[in-house]
Amino acid sequence: MDNKYPYILLVAGLLVVISLLATRFFRRWGVPSLLVTLGVGLLFGNGGRYDFDYNYPGLTLHISEIALCIIIFAGGLESNLKRFQPILKQGIALATLGVVLTMVALGAFAHYVLSWPWLPALLLGAAVSSTDAAAVFSILENSQLKLRKGVSETLELESGTNDPMAYFLTLSLSELLLTPEGADSSGYLWLAGKFFWSMLVGWGTGLLAGKGLLLFINKLELKRGQFPVLLLAGVIIVYATNVITGGSALLALYVMGILLGNAPWIQRDINLNFFEGMSWLMETALFLLLGLQVYLFELDEVFWEGLILALALILIARPIGTILSLSFFKNCGRREKVFFSWVGLRGATPIVFALIPLVLHVPFSHKIFNVSFIIVVVSMLLQGTTVGRMARFTELEDS
Repeated sequence: MDNKYPYILLVAGLLVVISLLATRFFRRWGVPSLLVTLGVGLLFGNGGRYDFDYNYPGLTLHISEIALCIIIFAGGLESNLKRFQPILKQGIALATLGVVLTMVALGAFAHYVLSWPWLPALLLGAAVSSTDAAAVFSILENSQLKLRKGVSETLELESGTNDPMAYFLTLSLSELLLTPEGADSSGYLWLAGKFFWSMLVGWGTGLLAGKGLLLFINKLELKRGQFPVLLLAGVIIVYATNVITGGSALLALYVMGILLGNAPWIQRDINLNFFEGMSWLMETALFLLLGLQVYLFELDEVFWEGLILALALILIARPIGTILSLSFFKNCGRREKVFFSWVGLRGATPIVFALIPLVLHVPFSHKIFNVSFIIVVVSMLLQGTTVGRMARFTELEDS
């Protein structure tokens, strides 16, 4: 047996406990809990001569993808379709068109202002274009903020459904960068075809898996502890199937979660509680792991560039994406657009997506990864600590 194995387990358990204690300690100053967890990983990772060296981007990406799948599936389980019906079109517009417009706006800023080449600039924009459900609702919960009807539902739907689009754009642009001859009109036609295939397969497999699991659960006589095992197996099967077929695993798992979360079945509430705990565990593990993967001293080289791009995303790209994608809806006023623009928090997902070009050895990938990390930290510090003030400023707080 490897002598390092028990030490690895010991360190992993201690990091989880330390992150929990640190979260409770820093909560009094309004510091987002997920940022604290990320900081714990950064502190004990590749930050100094006495830290252990963790540099496994491929392993980190695979673990992170599984963690994201469980988090998104759990989010779908907890989603109530009746609450989403009045704002369904707005949420989908933000999760699709809003992501694309945010990517293009930030990419254009990086290209024209900071002289980045076009494709790497768009790749950075794609990686950081989606909001993070865990970050958004962790901050809303910690601040005990109650928003007007329709506002929190829009944020929930957007953050739960915009990851598939951002993941697809990041992966596709990474592949285009690896084949420069494909970055022409035929390459972009291939990209459009791949998008429709990815979304179609993801939606279809999610529907089939959700209905199939409902049939299994209601027909088979399983013991209480076997239900979550069956659901976890379903998550893994759907993820693997979509990776093999080129579908959107994240979309499939969200659809599957919504189907199961909005249908009656045996011991439904018990399993919802189980996956709520699993989601928290995956979020903690995800932020710790991503913190460990970052080399602290490499951030110095791109700090100012990352800060400029973070402010450009918060103050320019996100508002452009939000305002333009919501301009078709008369029931969404100026105050809502301002608030949605500000509460577009970035969390673990941009760092996970930035690992994709790093693992594929795409040009500019190290810079994109480090800049994405800085953007996430700035977003959590600046936006995450001012959500309550912005709600009061836009008068969207429910009294």
